[in-house]
Amino acid sequence: MYCSNCGAEIHTATCPVCGAIHTPSHSGRDDVTTGLVLAGFWRRAGSRVADDLLLIIPGVVVFALVAALSDLVVAWIAFFALTGGYVIGFLSGPAGQTLGGRVASTRVRDAHSGTMITTRQACLRWGFVTLYGSLELAGNNWAYAVVAISLIDNLYLLVDPRRQTLHDKFASTIVVMA
Repeated sequence: MYCSNCGAEIHTATCPVCGAIHTPSHSGRDDVTTGLVLAGFWRRAGSRVADDLLLIIPGVVVFALVAALSDLVVAWIAFFALTGGYVIGFLSGPAGQTLGGRVASTRVRDAHSGTMITTRQACLRWGFVTLYGSLELAGNNWAYAVVAISLIDNLYLLVDPRRQTLHDKFASTIVVMA
């Protein structure tokens, strides 16, 4: 089992590296591979909503400024760069959580080891979601596809034994309780 705080391997209730106390979950949702407690749907939804609320004002400001100085394609690229910098920067850090993850008490960990994720994994997670999200820019014909893919991606965790979404599977990550 690995410490959800620092990622160190632990064999007792107390982490030998950071001193965090770990108690087994009685929810039946301990991850069998890492021993970490998996985050549920509502925690993950709360994290997403909090991050979206945090990003909406800076995102709109960046988009509007760049659109005024350039064109819409460049404005969308700037918007995606802003969100990518935020998500990738926070998820690949030692805490493995965005500010929304802190609010919801969740963090992203490697699906195989339970340790912090790499920058590559953070890029894959963000890129997967951004790729299908950006299809909407291709025109009205793609709007329904984007909604369908988004629903399938985000609801997949309800049927997956490790509570992974498709973007988690793509990046080999899991979302656990912080």
